[in-house]
Amino acid sequence: MYPPAPAGGPVPNLPDDVAQAWREARTAHAVAAYTASEVMCRKILMHIAVDVAEAQPGRSFAQYIGDLSSAGYVTTGLRTTIDRVRARGNAANHELPASTERDSLTTLAITEHLLTSVYAFAASPDA
Repeated sequence: MYPPAPAGGPVPNLPDDVAQAWREARTAHAVAAYTASEVMCRKILMHIAVDVAEAQPGRSFAQYIGDLSSAGYVTTGLRTTIDRVRARGNAANHELPASTERDSLTTLAITEHLLTSVYAFAASPDA
């Protein structure tokens, strides 16, 4: 069956624009557009930083990750993994070699984790 089911899953309580970007990232991965998926996840992470960590638009991606970390959204153990996502996102955004399926899956998993932490759990009355 083509395309296969998207990796990751829907995340409750996302703002509409973030939900659309998340669907696009998952769908891109499902059709083997791994670089496009990573670029969309990178955009989502920047949006999260501006939305909840009070980061200023137009900063570098490394600064957005720092802002998320300072605001407590990125744990110390996760910071190294997100920095790898940053490096791969830079390559996907600025260089020609395509992202791999494995890299894309890792980026999707990290993005889903942050989306869930920031939007799904925070908005849940039972959390």
